[in-house]
Amino acid sequence: MINSRTALALSIAACLASSTASAMTVFPVDSTAGLVAAIQAANLTPEADIITLERGLYVLDVVAAGDQAAAMPVITSPIVIRGNGAELRRYSDADFRIFHVAETGHLKLERIVLAEGSMGAIRNHGTVELRNVALVDSTARGASAIVENYGEMRLNHCEVSFNTVAGASRDAGTIVNWGKLWLTATTFQGNQLTRRYDGVALASSVLNYGTAEIQDVVIAENVAGEPDTDGAPQAPLVNLGNGRLELRLVREHDNLPGEALVAKAIAP
Repeated sequence: MINSRTALALSIAACLASSTASAMTVFPVDSTAGLVAAIQAANLTPEADIITLERGLYVLDVVAAGDQAAAMPVITSPIVIRGNGAELRRYSDADFRIFHVAETGHLKLERIVLAEGSMGAIRNHGTVELRNVALVDSTARGASAIVENYGEMRLNHCEVSFNTVAGASRDAGTIVNWGKLWLTATTFQGNQLTRRYDGVALASSVLNYGTAEIQDVVIAENVAGEPDTDGAPQAPLVNLGNGRLELRLVREHDNLPGEALVAKAIAP
């Protein structure tokens, strides 16, 4: 009897053998090991390959990209992962994020849950597109964000909820953006951030150093630090440096501190 890992490896080998230099490959996957193998195979070609997941729980307990502390192999080429409602969840004492995207990588995630990364969920240096994705239950041990964006990132119809950044020693946010960020029809709810020093800025949704366009977004019941404390800004949205924020149809309620939706750096 051929187990699922062997079957997948044979399937991938067959797909690669039959692919031409310009062909797109589709990888059907039903296990964590299969997903790792599919990403490794897709990285070998410059085309936008597609990985389709069976709906279910994919347990993450091994680091595939040790140099980037990521559960999945580093994304170095265009890859589409169609989750079909699948959930990738860390079950491990080891600390790692779920995805790291290199400068050459272009990751599209659709209908998937990313949960319980302990160094955040995604770090992006390339291009990331998320559609109908839930980023939930993650922490940021040794990191400043659940999502770190240095490249280009789009979130459309996503949920970013119940994540924690505890005892931050540098400016932190649920998302920290140094690049270009587009948020559309996305909800931030129940995220909590605390800081070690009063000079650390906290944003319960987006801490922005780059360019961010935020439209039709709900920011609700998040906590960024403690009310009535002095120091660096604490708010749902914090804009620092030369960052540029463009907001349209942003609705917020029951966030703490509640003085302002957007805060900027305090001039010395």
